[in-house]
Amino acid sequence: MTGKVTMSTIARKLGVSKNTVSLALRGVGGISEKTRKLVVETAAKMGYNYKSADKASESRNLCIVIPKSTQDALDFFSSIQMGIEEEARKNNINSILHYYNEADGEPQTPISIQEGMISGIITLGRVGRNMVLKLKSAGLPIVMVDHYFDDLEMDCILTDNHSGGYTAALHLIQNGHRNIAFFGNINASVSFYDRYMGYRKALEKSGLPEPRHNKALIECSELILADEFAAVLRRVAAEGELPSGFVCCNDKAAITLCKSLKQLGLDVPGQASVVGFDDISAASDIEPELTTMRVRRECMGRKAVNRLMARLSGDGGIAEKLLLSASLVERSTVRKL
Repeated sequence: MTGKVTMSTIARKLGVSKNTVSLALRGVGGISEKTRKLVVETAAKMGYNYKSADKASESRNLCIVIPKSTQDALDFFSSIQMGIEEEARKNNINSILHYYNEADGEPQTPISIQEGMISGIITLGRVGRNMVLKLKSAGLPIVMVDHYFDDLEMDCILTDNHSGGYTAALHLIQNGHRNIAFFGNINASVSFYDRYMGYRKALEKSGLPEPRHNKALIECSELILADEFAAVLRRVAAEGELPSGFVCCNDKAAITLCKSLKQLGLDVPGQASVVGFDDISAASDIEPELTTMRVRRECMGRKAVNRLMARLSGDGGIAEKLLLSASLVERSTVRKL
């Protein structure tokens, strides 16, 4: 053949990605044995000299794809990332981080993936559909953490948010509360929506109505400022009785709620009880300490790597959604009526 034969040359001849050629020649998982054999045979016929002793080529890397939105909840996602990186190191896998901002337009495939350096991908947080489809086109094993799409068959590691929301609301109900609201934009995250649906299930099973003013609360961003939310609560109070209990989409929202109630001169938990979700470090640093649902964040990261390892080892089974339970942490923001 004329010219230098490269992985890109082989990829173009076979109509596959450069990354597929790299995986086949390196002998790692992520592709079928039939494809691997075809790539190896084609490379030999074309006279491609693969340097198997090249340490850089032999190293296994995973790409952690992280959207900019995770910066709004860094205290939550940093623990998951730590679990991913620690478990990856145990398996002699390097972690390469790729941050991106969907506001920049059409997302680009990470350079590390384009150059065939990656064996598998883990997405962290609210990665957009366009990016997920772009990553899937690379033909690599992918595991999503703390996010999913109902119509995409993909491996996902999630918190059992539905049961967690149910447990949070049930805790308030068992403490005598009957007027219980949900605070946080349920459309901002699939996790928030699932927590809300669990909250609704608890109300329905207990024969309790959802507060008529709840619509105003479930459209509020969890990033709303305390004084802004205090104005929302004033409007709710003006239209009727303020709820005695609140289930919040996450701890950040719960802490904002507690500050807003204080601005209105209302005592927590004396006049309003609050349950958060996630158990971030700030939940036990505020006064009173926040009752919340604990999420196993580092465990989520470790489970994601374990699932990726199974795929790299040739597991071609159906996609799985693994749900990790959340547990109630009783502190000081819920009062028994």
